[in-house]
Amino acid sequence: MKHITYKIVLRFQYILLLASYALLKPFVKKESDTWVIGVEEIATVLINMANALPNSVSVNLFEHRFYNFTYNYSMRANRGFKLFKLVVLSPLLLAYLSAKYDKFIYIGAGGFLLSVVDARELEFSFLNKRNKKIVCYFAGSEIRSFKLLEEYGVLHEMDVAVNYQRFVDPDLASDSREAFRKRLAEVSEIYSDVIFNPAVDQMAYFQRPTHSCLYFCPESLFNKNSEKFINIKRVKIVHAPSSPIPKGTPLVRAAIKKLKMEGYEFDYVELTDMPHERIIAELRDAHIVLNQFYCFIPSIFGMEALASHTVMLTSADEFIETSLEKGSNTAWCVTPYWMVYDNLKRYLDKPEDLQTQADRGFDWCKEHYSINAGRTKLLNILEA
Repeated sequence: MKHITYKIVLRFQYILLLASYALLKPFVKKESDTWVIGVEEIATVLINMANALPNSVSVNLFEHRFYNFTYNYSMRANRGFKLFKLVVLSPLLLAYLSAKYDKFIYIGAGGFLLSVVDARELEFSFLNKRNKKIVCYFAGSEIRSFKLLEEYGVLHEMDVAVNYQRFVDPDLASDSREAFRKRLAEVSEIYSDVIFNPAVDQMAYFQRPTHSCLYFCPESLFNKNSEKFINIKRVKIVHAPSSPIPKGTPLVRAAIKKLKMEGYEFDYVELTDMPHERIIAELRDAHIVLNQFYCFIPSIFGMEALASHTVMLTSADEFIETSLEKGSNTAWCVTPYWMVYDNLKRYLDKPEDLQTQADRGFDWCKEHYSINAGRTKLLNILEA
């Protein structure tokens, strides 16, 4: 019954889109060089990409409790107005934007129309028929195949993130969600000009090569603080998991407990469900950041850690996720899940090594993933 209702809603949205586009098109002034970036904020990707890309407008249809950024178009509404906003206003907004602009970047799996029904096929076909350029940028679980990545883990005799995600969110691991992710990949390949998706970490049903995800760290994020490494009295360690079990938090806690039992003295700060500003503030005076330990890319949080001049321990590995920049492994301490205790202990035993590694990570992040570096890479891909 729910699926039938969704299909009816999608059909209504599509008719509304067609009618409103036809009415608006003669009266809207075209701006063909502008990119529309939307429709959902995921880990600051949307706002940072919009700030990096010249001639762009940002669209965020979904509020996020930890972010309070300003977008060109956003639909904030109380609970009673939310359904009307998503069902009626979203297709009207797409009609206006597609009448005015010719280039669209989609972050994640969402769309202006109800994408859970057809994986954005109606929406993308509408844009494609009007010669719009479509770019898909995937950010994680919305496209990552449980089946394919679990097979990869078995083949290489190692645990991967989806091994634990299926227990945290059984629905995400269901056959229906896997089928949707497969269809999402198929639709994206049919209609999009460019796809961003790291090939191993977010293993998916793509048949053609994809680009690794880019990062656009704003200049305000970079904070090189060498003073915190002078005469360290207590090393500060930060762990801020968005989803504790798939990120390896039990392993982190076990390592922290063992080190304390062995007599090591340090400050450990664990942050969950915290505003973005609070996390950045904690990173500023941290020495070591424990990122994630079942994934193969550093993530946005990893970039924030490097830009905050810390030593980052993470399972990200350029020899597994080969789409990463060559030399990436020098920017952080590569730490598979079975090495959390050992690598953390190594830095606690030799705190004099912390600044050298933090300097290396900071410089690497600035060179490869600052807003200027990210802009250059993005434009090179989009204009190819």
